[in-house]
Amino acid sequence: MNKTIEVLIIGGGPAGLSAAMSLGRIGRTALVCDDARPRNEASEHLNNFPTQDGVHPATWRKEARQDLEKYSTIQFFSGSVISVEKNSSHFRARFSSGEVKDFRKVILAYGIQDRLPPIPGIKELWGKFVFHCPYCHGFEVRNKKLGIIGNGKVLAHGIPMFSTLSKDVAVFTNGPADFSEDLKMLMKKNNIEIVEKRIERLLFEGMNLRGIRFEDGSINEREALFATPLLPFQMKSDIGQNLGCEKNEMGLYQVNEMKQTSVPGVFAAGDNMTMMQSVLQAAASGSMAGAAAVFELVNEDFSRAN
Repeated sequence: MNKTIEVLIIGGGPAGLSAAMSLGRIGRTALVCDDARPRNEASEHLNNFPTQDGVHPATWRKEARQDLEKYSTIQFFSGSVISVEKNSSHFRARFSSGEVKDFRKVILAYGIQDRLPPIPGIKELWGKFVFHCPYCHGFEVRNKKLGIIGNGKVLAHGIPMFSTLSKDVAVFTNGPADFSEDLKMLMKKNNIEIVEKRIERLLFEGMNLRGIRFEDGSINEREALFATPLLPFQMKSDIGQNLGCEKNEMGLYQVNEMKQTSVPGVFAAGDNMTMMQSVLQAAASGSMAGAAAVFELVNEDFSRAN
């Protein structure tokens, strides 16, 4: 990597690549660091993205990187950022290669690491027949026997949406249901069953879901499941936290409209700063974070002109 680079982008997914394009378009220098741990690695397609609906996530990333090749100011590093320290005028980053480099701005685009409910079978079927987002995968499993594993307020707001995907929907709370009485009544009116039994494991053959087995030995047949990841969200890196970036109650970075964190010069984009988590949303926030970094850089340089 070259000696002088203005912006460190940690994460080579939709947010990081889109941030890099904003910087490249204005001729600013940036280093995109990718340690090859995409959140959607288990998925066979991404959706709800005009012109890219149904494309494989790896294909999208490959094509996005190809688009960036014409911008000579954008560089890539295949590896991890070990640490970032803020000094008076710059950020000093240490890399898994052993190199140490200084940057003027930092964009945190490394996303989150899903923490799945500790139920045997979920990990094996994740991204195949167990999903977390109805926008990303709901259309493909519409009209099937659907199940939702989750409980409480986080799940409650999504139940009306799941009910539109199929006439056969059951909610598995894996213990006493933590829903308001009003919601329980509405679920009953909409023929959504609430199952409070403790789950033993998911049943599947090959990569096909067959159902849920409970601790009492009973089985509920399901063809696809949605499961809410455990909260608070877990970041893929602790760099932002170590820099002092504030988080909200969900464990996500607090940012303003320009994706600026609570630490000057540090921006966050992608799944690590919003509950609206999708490839399209991540790309949009990355584009904004890159533009915000450009805005600060050009204005700093403009004010220093002789």
